Amino acid sequence: MSTGPRIMHATVLVRGRRLKQMEVMARKRTVTRICIHTESTSTMTEKPSREQLRAHFLRAAVPMIGFGFMDNTVMIQAGNAIDCTLGVRFGLSTLTAAAFGQVFSNAVSVIAGGTVEALALRMGLPSPGFTPMQKTLPVVQRTALLGSLFGVIFGCTLGLVNLFFIDADRSHTLKLQASLDNLPSEETYEVEATNAKRPDGTTLTIRGPDRDGLLQSMVSALNTAGCSVVELHASPRHRSSTDSIAIEDIFVVTDQKTKQPFEEDELPRLAKTLLDASTAVHKMKNEQPPNNE
Repeated sequence: MSTGPRIMHATVLVRGRRLKQMEVMARKRTVTRICIHTESTSTMTEKPSREQLRAHFLRAAVPMIGFGFMDNTVMIQAGNAIDCTLGVRFGLSTLTAAAFGQVFSNAVSVIAGGTVEALALRMGLPSPGFTPMQKTLPVVQRTALLGSLFGVIFGCTLGLVNLFFIDADRSHTLKLQASLDNLPSEETYEVEATNAKRPDGTTLTIRGPDRDGLLQSMVSALNTAGCSVVELHASPRHRSSTDSIAIEDIFVVTDQKTKQPFEEDELPRLAKTLLDASTAVHKMKNEQPPNNE
């Protein structure tokens, strides 16, 4: 028998096994090279410099300053306008008017958001120049978050300057006037405040219908407003039209701190204090259910 073909067959098998082993080794080397390349790339990512982080912080903060200022401005102005109109007409509270103002503020922020961002870009702020790998670093993301947070807080704080340009007491005065207009003429109160009658104190005179607890309520309101009651003259009188008892109380007050008469610009506030106290007692008495005994 000839052994030539068998030897050749065995040689082919050995070569085939060697080729498979070489392929496996080549794959392992390729995977190792890929892992080494990935690790070397991650370790080669440079940390951003302070200048880069500072520029990134400014780019995140400046647009949010504009957003915060615009948000508070619209909310304060719109809320005050609503409070002085719809609030007076429908008896809405100031907090409700502020909530409606916030609705307008959010709507304006959506409409004008692109404009604010465009203006911020036109300011020529320096670019941080991050690489694609640096943008994924946690320190870069935290810097952007802190910049946005600082910007919106600072912008909202700047928006508070609108409070210096509005009359915060106007809505309350209008609401009080509206409530008084709804009362019958014989149930309204009249308050007079002057410094001309007494050199040693401010004279407050109130006229209107008598109610239980009215005098106590007015004295308590004056003390809360910073007044020291020096003299009090309470003189009830009868109205000829309805024959009901009315009062004409005269208070002589001074400032609790200075012990002097109040300044002229403080007189409307004192008159309003007395008017609020008397009106509150009048409403409370009218809202009490009748006593059916």
